[in-house]
Amino acid sequence: MKKYTLGFIFNESLDQVLLIHKLRPDWQAGKLNGVGGKMEQGEDHFDCIVREVREESSLAINKNAWVYLGDMGADSWQVHVFASIYKGLLSDAKTSEGADAEKVEWFPVHTLPSHTINNLSWLIPLAIDKIKYRPTA
Repeated sequence: MKKYTLGFIFNESLDQVLLIHKLRPDWQAGKLNGVGGKMEQGEDHFDCIVREVREESSLAINKNAWVYLGDMGADSWQVHVFASIYKGLLSDAKTSEGADAEKVEWFPVHTLPSHTINNLSWLIPLAIDKIKYRPTA
């Protein structure tokens, strides 16, 4: 089974979300999605989301800052979904270097572009609710 992570990163006021312009796989090419990717051998899902976000956006978000939302999947794949708030400057998010780099960009959560992956229309509000209403220690 292939395992992946998907993360939604919000600004402190929860009105902007960082999305990535996908080039691959083919079914996502030309669309916007959250940041994340394939888990590596021996890696847990928290370590994967931290690594993928750092690689794809240059943002260093500690694994304790991620809120676990749940899993989506089928027989051959599983996606662990997360959300976090980035407390630094939005300009800190930078597209990784290289010809095959996928561009990251902040978008208003209430006016997502039409070429956003369809399930983000409910995943992003779910992520915001989980962040807003999570129990605090």
